Amino acid sequence: IRRLFVKESQCSPLFDSIASSALGMLNEFDARHLSNLIYSFGLVERNPDIGEETLFNVFGEAAVKILHTFKPQELSNMLWAFVKVDAKNSRLFQETGRVISGINLGSFKPQELSNVLWSFAKSGEADPELFRVLGNHIVARRLNDFQPQHLSNIAWAFATAEVSYPELFKKIGDHIAGQDRLNLFNPQSLSNISWAFATAGVSHPQLFNKIGNHIAGQDRLN
Repeated sequence: IRRLFVKESQCSPLFDSIASSALGMLNEFDARHLSNLIYSFGLVERNPDIGEETLFNVFGEAAVKILHTFKPQELSNMLWAFVKVDAKNSRLFQETGRVISGINLGSFKPQELSNVLWSFAKSGEADPELFRVLGNHIVARRLNDFQPQHLSNIAWAFATAEVSYPELFKKIGDHIAGQDRLNLFNPQSLSNISWAFATAGVSHPQLFNKIGNHIAGQDRLN
């Protein structure tokens, strides 16, 4: 169902039916199947009530039992989905943070790292120690594989979570300022990056000059 696209008017009954069918089988789901199921409901932002609980509460209980078997993408997609439906689950986020801290971070793709950080910050469950662990890893990596959205999400997450990491911001700033052009950065990404640096109190004149010159050039073209 992860690739199923339906009109909004069709979505609720269909996904509610799927939820009812899946509930009694969740203990049989492996990490990939459970993550895909959770991600699908996140895509359509559907979290129906199941008795006195919500569907995502039930998802969280099932996921915690097998978190140690989740791969990076499965962890990333699961956290993202919980944020998309605004499902609060401190235990799930705390346990997931512990699992991530014990994984070889080299197995995480840039999108997965950015989604994890964004999800923790957006949910209000940011763990400073986890952020520092992930920040250390990103600082030690080359940023050539990171897309503009990834860099924007990472900077935004650290600023939103109020986790100070000047080295990380410097690395991101140097990387962006060193680009020939910023055409791949959309306005929202540039806005989020600027906001993040300002909020974190990190000065990077070259970055702001680069962004300013890019915006001025776009204005001239218009």
